[in-house]
Amino acid sequence: MKIAVIVVNVILILSLMPIIVMVGMSTMMFDSPGSTNSIKTWMFFGFIVALPIVIIIAQIISWIAFFKQNYGLALKINALPALDILIIFFISLFMSNFSD
Repeated sequence: MKIAVIVVNVILILSLMPIIVMVGMSTMMFDSPGSTNSIKTWMFFGFIVALPIVIIIAQIISWIAFFKQNYGLALKINALPALDILIIFFISLFMSNFSD
């Protein structure tokens, strides 16, 4: 379990750079006319912007739990960014199938 926590932490840290680029590009969602009035676009944007914040907070809490040798909690905390990614996936699926 200890090695799994370390591997997941390294993967999340390495994924921060592409995610930060994705956050920078996410403002382009509001280029089309009327997109600023769409609640789905704002939700999608909010979850994308929250992802690096969730990763950083999860990393801090996970490392605290890791150093207290609570590896189960550390692994569960590292699942929070996956939940955010899953929500982003379902919102994008919802937006593409049921657009305004």
